[in-house]
Amino acid sequence: MRYKRMWWNAWASMRMDKDQRWWSFEWNFADSVRSQMNLPEKIIIKDDTLREGEETPGTYFTIDEKVEIAKLLEEMGIPEIEVGYAAGIKEHADTFKALKRDGIKMMLSSHARLYAEDIKREVDDIISAGADHINFLLVPGPVLKTKNAVFERIVEGIEYAKSQDVTVAFGSGRVIPRYWKKFLALAMEAGVDRIVVYDGNGCAHPSAFKDNVEFTKNIVGDIPIEVHTHNDLGLATATTLAGVEGGAEIVDVVFNGLGDRAGNAATEEVIMALEILYGIDLNLKLDKIMEVSQLIEKYSKTPLQPHKSIVGKNCFIHESDLHVEQILIGNWTTWELFQPHVVGQNRKLIFGATTLQDRALKAKLNKIGLTPTAEQLDTLRKQIKEKIKTQDFISERELEELAKKTLK
Repeated sequence: MRYKRMWWNAWASMRMDKDQRWWSFEWNFADSVRSQMNLPEKIIIKDDTLREGEETPGTYFTIDEKVEIAKLLEEMGIPEIEVGYAAGIKEHADTFKALKRDGIKMMLSSHARLYAEDIKREVDDIISAGADHINFLLVPGPVLKTKNAVFERIVEGIEYAKSQDVTVAFGSGRVIPRYWKKFLALAMEAGVDRIVVYDGNGCAHPSAFKDNVEFTKNIVGDIPIEVHTHNDLGLATATTLAGVEGGAEIVDVVFNGLGDRAGNAATEEVIMALEILYGIDLNLKLDKIMEVSQLIEKYSKTPLQPHKSIVGKNCFIHESDLHVEQILIGNWTTWELFQPHVVGQNRKLIFGATTLQDRALKAKLNKIGLTPTAEQLDTLRKQIKEKIKTQDFISERELEELAKKTLK
């Protein structure tokens, strides 16, 4: 049980995590909501930062940087990663070899092109690089010019890869249902291990994507489904979660939401949503999230927006009067969904233009053993106003020093 205790704060109904790490909205677990979900028993987080993250405009990871990122992902407990196109890009093949040489135990996956001129050579090159898993992506191309050519290539690629003792996935996106059924039937007959449902353009309504996954699940049965989404409309995380509600067992995600164009579903967002909103224990070291995010931010040379969910620097900075007061008196659940240490973040209280009412100042002063008169409080407020004209806000430490001088 992830949620042991339920309580009501004023009129708000909430469930507290048994370890007091976070709380969740009670309605998330209502029968009327849960009955619409087909949640899998287990979910695998597949991180795609090494491949999709490097497709972020202006981003290039060296092989050494990729190895360092992979090691940290493995320490966090991520079970598998997408490394790149081992058959198409020599440096990606060299990355596979470097990861194996450094003892990485995660499952290493390579994209593969079903439209390649020589599909057997494509598979051979991937396997020789050291990939454990081949992910066949079907997209339009000049090689496969007819429907029958596509059908034959699906079978040829999967059967040959399976004969080489690797696990195989097959997927596509935006496919007309009758052709998708045909593709799935062929892939299953060829022995595919996993099906991937793509929204590579961020074009799917989350409900439509869920329906697509359910449609697929009804055909493939026990064969696991992986979902891969893009963020062109800012819905990648929502669409990924909708895929999980439809029965998908594997989520393809990228740290910091990196990726081509508007990026992909963010690893940190999907992980925390699954843990908090769905009560799913992913068996990960969540306190590594910030460390991984910062390393990837550094190597990708792509600065995070301050208000980026989970890992943004503003996530646990409080300035508003009532917010600061409630944090100071220990009511973190009033304004935070989860505690900052859970993801390796730190909480910070600042005093600025929106903290100059009485509540936050009194709460802070009381906490350090000071009980100001109304006149002293007014004097302190004026001093803070003067300071923030030039420095925007003052820290807790600065406030303490100022208060001790003012309230002698």
